[in-house]
Amino acid sequence: MWDTRSVELSIDLPAALADTVEEVRERDPEYLERVIRYGMARRAVYQSLVRQTDLRPETPETLQDPTA
Repeated sequence: MWDTRSVELSIDLPAALADTVEEVRERDPEYLERVIRYGMARRAVYQSLVRQTDLRPETPETLQDPTA
């Protein structure tokens, strides 16, 4: 598939949420990995779509009327 490597993350969370994350990590460590991978994939797709939209030439339909 592709090359992978481990990354250490340190995130400040509200105490209650941090406790929940720790419980989930102890119960199912792979779950957090999947959640983070999913979130990062969604972010990459979103950024790619934004770049494509930003690079698209403006058409008369997308131009705003400056007098409006």
